[in-house]
Amino acid sequence: MSINGRKEPQGGGKQQLHNVRFYTIKPSGIVSMAYSKSSKFLALSRQVLVLELWNLEHAPYLDRVIHLPIGSPIESLAWAGNRLFSVDLGGKLIEWDWVNLKPRYEHSPTGNALWSLDVNPAGTELAVGSEEGHINLLSIENDEITYKSIFNKQNGRVLCLKFDKTGTKLVTGTEGFVRIWNVLKGTTLHTMTLSSKDVIVWSLQFLSDNTIIAGDSAGYVTVWNAENGTQIDHTQVLDKNVFSLAVNEKEDRLVCCGMRPPLIRIFSKTQIKREESTSERWIKYLQRGVHKHYVRSLLVIDGQIFSGGLDGILTVTNSERMGAHVSRHGPFVKGPVASLAPSKKLLLLRYAVSLHLWRLGSAAPQDKDKKKEWGQPLGGSEELVLEQPPKKLLQLNVKKRNFIQASAISPDAKWICYSTLTELRLNRLQINPLQVERLMDLRVAPASHIIFTKQDGLALLHPKNNHLSWFTLKEDGATFKSEVDLSDHCKSIISHLVVSTGADYLVAGTVDKTISVWSLQGKQYKHLLNLPRHLAGITALAMHEDHPRVVVAYANGQIVEYDLANRIFTCETEEYLIPDTKHYPIRGINLDPTNPNVFLVNTETDLYVLERNYDFEPKEQVIKKKTKKLSKETRSSVAANPKSLTLKTQLPRQHLVHVSRLSPNELVNVSISTNNMLAPLPRPYKRKTFGTG
Repeated sequence: MSINGRKEPQGGGKQQLHNVRFYTIKPSGIVSMAYSKSSKFLALSRQVLVLELWNLEHAPYLDRVIHLPIGSPIESLAWAGNRLFSVDLGGKLIEWDWVNLKPRYEHSPTGNALWSLDVNPAGTELAVGSEEGHINLLSIENDEITYKSIFNKQNGRVLCLKFDKTGTKLVTGTEGFVRIWNVLKGTTLHTMTLSSKDVIVWSLQFLSDNTIIAGDSAGYVTVWNAENGTQIDHTQVLDKNVFSLAVNEKEDRLVCCGMRPPLIRIFSKTQIKREESTSERWIKYLQRGVHKHYVRSLLVIDGQIFSGGLDGILTVTNSERMGAHVSRHGPFVKGPVASLAPSKKLLLLRYAVSLHLWRLGSAAPQDKDKKKEWGQPLGGSEELVLEQPPKKLLQLNVKKRNFIQASAISPDAKWICYSTLTELRLNRLQINPLQVERLMDLRVAPASHIIFTKQDGLALLHPKNNHLSWFTLKEDGATFKSEVDLSDHCKSIISHLVVSTGADYLVAGTVDKTISVWSLQGKQYKHLLNLPRHLAGITALAMHEDHPRVVVAYANGQIVEYDLANRIFTCETEEYLIPDTKHYPIRGINLDPTNPNVFLVNTETDLYVLERNYDFEPKEQVIKKKTKKLSKETRSSVAANPKSLTLKTQLPRQHLVHVSRLSPNELVNVSISTNNMLAPLPRPYKRKTFGTG
């Protein structure tokens, strides 16, 4: 527990900070990645039944998650424009409706396990490689998937395949061989043998200059001429297993990674002059030691290297020598992972298949006679002696295949509600003695958001139709109160949902950048307005406790505050007010109830204290009732002073997943240590260096 010193003109001051470090998750390894230029989405599959979509338009953030039905994890991914395809070892080829988060079409081309997948540059054909050595060619024109042809069967599973830039040739990799195929006829043009029949080809690249690059299990990268199948270059870049290869758009940088050692090595295409001849070779350029465990998947997007493997961390680094920066995004579940009951100092932590209830620790009271003045500088801290350590009280488990998508504990610690993908449960909680009673009469659809209010209310958002159900909680159970249809103004998936302290306002943010506001009129919520649509995605949303003001953080680092009562913008910062938000978006906003001019925001790596500039007087720019939008001139005048917020303090953290307020002078932050997260994995590979034992 730490105390952070602050000086505020209107309340505030010292803050007690509970550093929760006992939230640990088991990492889920990254298997495959694919990027869409048109939608700027990175599709990512893991070793579990989940498909993640990361938005890369600005700072990378997890935009939406698709939970797979019972089956096998995705083995390979590919985009055809805005259409996303996947194959798995269960033998299914699936096209995903990533707007509604469900499968669109399902096919079983061979009935056997499918290992590899690629789409031709024109986006009209799709090739699939199977366990039995079959290569199926399917047409994806006219928004359909139809069988087209099957190539001559080859020996061994097809672990990787790649179209050339014209779509007329296809290269495949198996155990011991690399083959070039005629796509139109389905016959082999060239067969290239590796150094041994036991060597496995893991990855392939087909460049526009008609050269083929392959990475194999022996740690070698081999370059062939696709015209005649001759070998151009053969270099050992790793001790073992080159799992993935990637090239940039200019095709002058080659990036490879794998198992031993788990280094990302970058090669540059260089012209070499020997006497009167000139040739191009891949020369070692630099390397990045950003992973401790093996790297399975790799992409180069706009000069940035995206990599992931056994540790489950999505890592982004630069492919150039200058301006090197590494950002690591942990494998966390989407949505709030913690909920607080301030009256009892209880913390409910959400895992994939379990809920853990903890009692937070309390500091020993300070002796008033020995109390000393606070001598720490701004942002300073000191450790407090704990009189009572944190204690785990309860653990609720669900079936392994049943993912918990939302959970919450009521402020008075009398109720725990959680929802899986298939059912919702409401439990009555008693602390002394500890007892949990499940209510069997509450039969409602699963919810993606669960909110308890201080007025004994319970709000449940049903993601399939965007309907919000309200219940009143009593000693004998929950009574249905009303339902609010949010779908008229929230057409897509609702990612953020906030209810004001007095339940007077309801604010919803969607993945298509819409922010809608409803106000309580009588006993019903009526739509009030839509905030002007921003260019960047919504990453955090909050409301002041005693003021009808909404605060929004976007993926481009901007923070906006809007007054709902007066319908004016009271604050709008410039892009990347916090420079680090270029790499890590703002994940949470906490507002000081004693001082509305203090903003606490957090990314995955830091907790920041921002303060409103008191010299800044916002002009009253009213939204017109008909359009409910601001003109460009109005928005520019509101944002004319980029110093409407000033960065006061930065507190470094490691994988910060949740920050919330326990009381006006107490904060709780939940963070995960990288070492603790990687502890369940095998020991990292260590390579002996010259002169060491």
